[in-house]
Amino acid sequence: MPTKATAGLKPCATTEEPIENTGGCGLCEASADGYDAAYGGSLCRECADAFGALHSDLREVRDA
Repeated sequence: MPTKATAGLKPCATTEEPIENTGGCGLCEASADGYDAAYGGSLCRECADAFGALHSDLREVRDA
């Protein structure tokens, strides 16, 4: 099913999540709650929170 673009002259964002981004979490066996752009894959809420904290910690170390 085609999706509609949300903005821009040559839009890349869509209003629907691509089929390949649904399914299971990329880090555990739970069902994915969504797609995490920083991780680059589908994650459940618990793994998304843990990955977000790790990503934030690494950014602080790098910027220090």
